[in-house]
Amino acid sequence: MLTSLKTIISQKRAVWMQETQERIEQFAQFEQKRSLEELERSQSQQFILNQEVGRYLKTVHPTFLLKPEVHRALLNLLYARAEGRFSMSISMTEEMRKAYSFYHNELKIFITLLERRGFQIEGQEELFLQTFLTKLRENNFRRLLDVYGDFIPEEAPITEAFARYVDTVDASSKYESGHLDFFATYLNHKNIADFTWTKGRLKRKLKQFDKASREENKLKQLERKLQNIS
Repeated sequence: MLTSLKTIISQKRAVWMQETQERIEQFAQFEQKRSLEELERSQSQQFILNQEVGRYLKTVHPTFLLKPEVHRALLNLLYARAEGRFSMSISMTEEMRKAYSFYHNELKIFITLLERRGFQIEGQEELFLQTFLTKLRENNFRRLLDVYGDFIPEEAPITEAFARYVDTVDASSKYESGHLDFFATYLNHKNIADFTWTKGRLKRKLKQFDKASREENKLKQLERKLQNIS
């Protein structure tokens, strides 16, 4: 009888092990299927986003969004939209006001169209903004490189790069966010610096260099004038 009982227990244990193995395999298959479906959904969402953002940015060029503080404010607006609340900074710079106006008068319309095309922005606000800014940055770099040409030699000293930038770029635009973003990217492409500076620091350095250069030019002009006096 003891032998018979051991046999029954052994048989049941084998059945349990088989059932457990089958459940493990079924769960693995389910997880694999779910992962593939999620990957396909993610790829489909990214394809729609890339395609529509690329098209949209052929109609607008909001380079003020390339300023970090500004695109962080835009992200807050996107989160507020998803949560159905109102978001607005009390103290707004000129670029912040541009971003706020752009979002309410133009970008919201594009987002509605994007959702109708199949992209679900809620929960994917960061993905949307990252894709938008990446494409905007690419467009901006190509556009300004076409305007100014290749004006800095490979591996030039940073002071020479600053001097050429100040001399080449229109005075009214040299501190604008799009131009600063272009310049930082250009420095990396030229192997001049592995630029880890923030745009704010780059702007400060440029202003310091520009001021020092103007003062040096004034000194040289005065020196030439004094030399001409007998």
